[in-house]
Amino acid sequence: MKVYVINLDRHADRLAHMRKQLAGIAFERIGAVDGSQAPETKSGLTQSERACLLSHRSAWGRFLATVDSHACFLEDDLHLQSGFAAVIRDGGWIPADAHSVKLDTYLQRVRLGERRSAPDGRQIAALYTRHESSAAYVLTRAGAERYLEMTAIPSLPADYSLFPKNPLRAGLRVYQLTPAVAIQDHLRAPGEGGLVFPTAMADREGRARRPLLARLRREGGRLFTQTADLAEAIYARVILNAETTKVGFG
Repeated sequence: MKVYVINLDRHADRLAHMRKQLAGIAFERIGAVDGSQAPETKSGLTQSERACLLSHRSAWGRFLATVDSHACFLEDDLHLQSGFAAVIRDGGWIPADAHSVKLDTYLQRVRLGERRSAPDGRQIAALYTRHESSAAYVLTRAGAERYLEMTAIPSLPADYSLFPKNPLRAGLRVYQLTPAVAIQDHLRAPGEGGLVFPTAMADREGRARRPLLARLRREGGRLFTQTADLAEAIYARVILNAETTKVGFG
């Protein structure tokens, strides 16, 4: 399975870090869009969020230009477990209906479906809720095509698009690897080798600075979807036998 690493031209230190993390695994570098030079947007996205999404879209397009059935996409601030090589060796373990498989964790509680065996003694399960971060994931060709279609007019950050609050409602089949084989640097404690790189592709603080109208529009939308969210939660728990849990890293 081919690996694409998204990396800004001015972040040579991060690229060196990823070469070390990948430990000889071949990859193709995708030059990231610089958020400081990205055009202004009225979509409610910050410049860094828009740049991040455009960078991922570029990588998806590069994948679709090949004949590959699956591809792995990584941002450049990751810590990888040794089992990563086994996970990306081939895509035979990925469910046939999958659009995406999330390989990392944001250490938040999510809703997972029935678990199946995955490489390196791990498991894969359907992901029924949002899960922050677009730092490490696998796409199928159908997934890349679907995500490019969904993000043709950018309106949500990359991770909101890839791993939305209600994947089924969005017509997406999203899966989660557990325990995760990757985690962003800023989520690790200094004693664990973390806090070397601040988040560069997705400015979390920037989300609080969205234009007021965009924030009000999003909050209003939440009120209209609360009933549907409750119905979906009941369906996932009762019919799909989903569990609410935290995806670990290890």
